[in-house]
Amino acid sequence: SSSDPLFDEKTLQQSGIVCYLQKPVRQKQLLKCLSNTVGDKPRQKDTDLTNNTNLKGKILLAEDNKVNQEVAASMLIAIGCEVDLAEDGKEAIRLFLQTSYDLILMDCHMPVMDGFLASEQIRKLERLQQRDPTPIVALTADVQKGIRTRCTTVGMNDYLSKPFKQQQLLTLLRRWLPVTEAPVEEPQTPVPAVGRQESQGVLDQSMLQQLRDLEKATGRDILNKVARQFMTQAPADMQKMWQALKKEQSEELRFLAHSMKSASANLGAMALSEQCRKLEMTAKNNQLEHADELLEEAQQLLDTALSAVQTEVSDGPAEDTSATPGSKSSQELVLVVDDDPVFRLTTREALVSAGYQVLEAGSGAEALELSARHHPDLLLLDALMEDMDGFDVCRRLRKSANFGDVPILMVTALEDRESIDKAFESGASGFIMKPVNYAILRQRIRFELRASRNARNLIESQDRLESAQRIAGLGYWRWDSETDQLAISTNLAEMLGVPRDSLSMSLNDYLNWVHPKDREYLRNTIVATPNGAPLKPIDYRMIIEGQPGITVHQELGIAPYASHVVLGTVQDITQQRANERRIRQLAYTDELTGLASRAYFYKHVDDVIHAAQRREERFALLYLDLDGFKDINDSMGHDTGDKLLRIVAERLLGILRETDFIARLSGDEFCILVDNVTDQYDAADVASRCLNEINKPVKLVGRDLRPRCSIGISYFPEDGQDLQSLLKAADSAMYAAKTDGKHRYAFYQQRHTVEAGQRLQMEQDLRQAIDHEQLVLHYQPQVDLESGRLAGVEALVRWQHPTQGLIYPGSFIEVAERIGMIKDLGNWVLKTACQQAAHWQMQGLPPFRMAVNISPLHFNDPSLLDTVREVLDATGLPSTALELEITENVVQTTGNDFSIFRELQNLGVRISIDDFGTGYSSLASLKSLPIDCLKIDRIFILDMNTDNSSGMLVETIVDVAHAMGLAVIA
Repeated sequence: SSSDPLFDEKTLQQSGIVCYLQKPVRQKQLLKCLSNTVGDKPRQKDTDLTNNTNLKGKILLAEDNKVNQEVAASMLIAIGCEVDLAEDGKEAIRLFLQTSYDLILMDCHMPVMDGFLASEQIRKLERLQQRDPTPIVALTADVQKGIRTRCTTVGMNDYLSKPFKQQQLLTLLRRWLPVTEAPVEEPQTPVPAVGRQESQGVLDQSMLQQLRDLEKATGRDILNKVARQFMTQAPADMQKMWQALKKEQSEELRFLAHSMKSASANLGAMALSEQCRKLEMTAKNNQLEHADELLEEAQQLLDTALSAVQTEVSDGPAEDTSATPGSKSSQELVLVVDDDPVFRLTTREALVSAGYQVLEAGSGAEALELSARHHPDLLLLDALMEDMDGFDVCRRLRKSANFGDVPILMVTALEDRESIDKAFESGASGFIMKPVNYAILRQRIRFELRASRNARNLIESQDRLESAQRIAGLGYWRWDSETDQLAISTNLAEMLGVPRDSLSMSLNDYLNWVHPKDREYLRNTIVATPNGAPLKPIDYRMIIEGQPGITVHQELGIAPYASHVVLGTVQDITQQRANERRIRQLAYTDELTGLASRAYFYKHVDDVIHAAQRREERFALLYLDLDGFKDINDSMGHDTGDKLLRIVAERLLGILRETDFIARLSGDEFCILVDNVTDQYDAADVASRCLNEINKPVKLVGRDLRPRCSIGISYFPEDGQDLQSLLKAADSAMYAAKTDGKHRYAFYQQRHTVEAGQRLQMEQDLRQAIDHEQLVLHYQPQVDLESGRLAGVEALVRWQHPTQGLIYPGSFIEVAERIGMIKDLGNWVLKTACQQAAHWQMQGLPPFRMAVNISPLHFNDPSLLDTVREVLDATGLPSTALELEITENVVQTTGNDFSIFRELQNLGVRISIDDFGTGYSSLASLKSLPIDCLKIDRIFILDMNTDNSSGMLVETIVDVAHAMGLAVIA
């Protein structure tokens, strides 16, 4: 019984009771009782509990009752096992999926999910994952018939009735856990001590032995420290108890009795501890009329205990020694909170020896202050203290954000269920009973710290997961098909604008957010999933009040522990879809003109080819290239060129049929597909309309221009049966149109392919002509008609081709401009001609000018002026001996910017207009044009003797030029 005996010994014997034990029962008392009852001598040790075997294992304990959790976990830790706790079957399954266990202790009756269903689901998971079965032992206080059969049916391996004792648990563990041999300790001969015999009847030697074991493990003088602290503190507390009794302060008396009960038990003064317990209960019930007798007896027991403790204390001073060699230091900080200095001292020594850092607090207020300053990893908190009890301290700490997950173990000698419940209600992680078994305490602290780290890591992992889900626009839902309960995550709730207190709903409630056109298909997909339908991903639209609609991607799954539960992840892919549309638009649309891109055109033509092959139809490709676009782009700027391309695209779109398809391939090249043509007139009609529409006047940079283009036409299937063949044929026809005079269309003919091949070969050969020294200069004399003397020479470039012979510039200058070689070619001609002129002068020839033709593209190059200076400096030719000839269309490309003319003239170089009368200039423009000479085009010279009009024109040009001070060359 836990209360004092109500009957005398004689009455007990008459009732058939042979022994009376008062709780809490200690092993020594129980052994003595059993020995007296059965007639055997008491054994020194329980061989079953302390044999030479060592049980080790990782155990999952599923138990919803906190007290039962504490009792079972403490037993397992004391035996040497690692323990993870689950409060219901669902949590047990989650832990089972994360960790491998040697044994599962499963309470049969728990909330959320009972042990029967949890065991059944675990067995299913083991079969699915092909894992070895983990032993499952049922824990239950249910003694109804058939309970064992039910346990076996769901896959449990054994059965343990509650409440159970450590011996029963040990027997069960030996049956299911691997057993390793523990080292056998050599028996030690006890060291005789003076006076020890006197103390053995007063002090419980097992409690003293525990302190000695701590000394042995730590190398610290623990017993002496604790004993001296007790001998100092206990008499003072006894005096306070007498004063409290005299003043009838029952609460103060209860508190002091409680404190001495714990302190005396730590040193094995069990009789004194028991007397203090009685005094504590008397004060608690405010029955002080009997307290003086109890206190008097406690005084006598204290005196006896002090004498016994004195015999246990060595003569030397208590000094600390270093911790046991090899003991591991820990960064984990434990705060011990207790108003009993003896308990604090003993506990600090025990924990320091285990490698922990320890802080001490003697009151609740000090505990709060130290916690705020040092942030301990774990607190050992006395339940009953004078200024502020442990329950209040625990509640205050739990309100702080920094202590939400810090383990707090309530240490108490209070034995009532109310105090245990109060400890958990205040936020304690568990409780430890006084007097403390320090071996179990160390294991318990290690377990609590590990559990705290795991919980903290789990929370951090969940926070990271939630952050990642929030950033990725990812939420999830869980639907129970049997109850039609659908729960959504907080991220999904934010996505839908749902309050956090409305996360549970029905499937129909969720579907109300889905677009009506997607709703029924989504419903059928989800409802069919528990019945074994394939897990199909699906994209659908959702309508959110007050917000733009969103598109989500959903993946489905089945819960691992319940086939009727459907899990769904939902990701907002609205932006992703918009990006995909933008990428598709960029890939299939020309950004400058808005026409189809090259990639889209190629894909479309391939599709049309396949369709035309099946239907045996014809279609035509029109390949358009703007004439002279490079000159406009280079002279007026790329912005102006882009504007012209947009205008041309708009004009082409305006004249095409609905069935025609147009794309911009690159630069100034367009392609039109004319579908389902019956004869060549269909494509010719489209080409003719394109020429007329493009040639309409356009105003660019204040100037009126008439854009021109050349068009090549190829037919499917005659000119090619695949895209590349058709494009090649149309491109060849387009170049034929340019050769025939530009701004016209031409149909593909076989000779065009040959010409295209020749043109490509010429481009390749021309790139090597300068390096291979295949270019030469011929010099045409210029004679003064009045004196008949040589006035100058004009350098004319020729290409000495290795296989084709001498090629004139009319056949390769345009090619050089197209492939970007005109600058290199012009620089070569300029340098070579100046070297030759300087060489002639050095040979003693009379002075004359060297005329060099400069292409309009080269003339507009900003580096031309520097190039001229460098050539003149390198060759030594006077600048006045150099004349640069430009064509009239240079005037068009430079506009009103004549700075390059003036800078060249300032250098001393003479500038002349070549082939005057056939280009863009007029006689009126000569007044503002900074030039030195006119060269009349030869077409007028050839006809002047036979055509009066030509003669009159030549005469007019010569007169006007002379009047303006310009020289004339015919």
